[in-house]
Amino acid sequence: MEFPSRFKNNASASIGLVFIKAYNAWHTQIKRKLSELGVTHPQFVLMTTIAYLSQKDEHISQASAARMANMDAMSVSQIARSLIKGGYISRLDNPNDTRSYALYLTEKGGEVVKAALPVVEAIDDEFFGKLGDEKRRFLELLHRLVETN
Repeated sequence: MEFPSRFKNNASASIGLVFIKAYNAWHTQIKRKLSELGVTHPQFVLMTTIAYLSQKDEHISQASAARMANMDAMSVSQIARSLIKGGYISRLDNPNDTRSYALYLTEKGGEVVKAALPVVEAIDDEFFGKLGDEKRRFLELLHRLVETN
């Protein structure tokens, strides 16, 4: 079989391949550090999203957490269940919307966010710091990709 790609003679010219390689290099570091704290990356993302949104709203709906994290509602529900079992969050009836649940960080979840966030941000600083002066432009380009999808 002939490889049916326009990049068959130069894989490094494929933006998708290079992007996933960069993502995997960054994600490997994140997963390793978070596993030391006993949580997965998706769990960290959901807990951090709840903490971030809690700055402006005390009652965080699963739907608003899913929108903020750009995750589908079913994934958020599954992750929330595992975090509830672990004692990191609680899920109660939402006083602002009787048709939905609200997610709250427990003390244990708050402690994990406080411990993990500086670690993850340090990894981000080191990994993306390699871009030097182009880091800000890279962030702008990422925003453009996220906003158009």
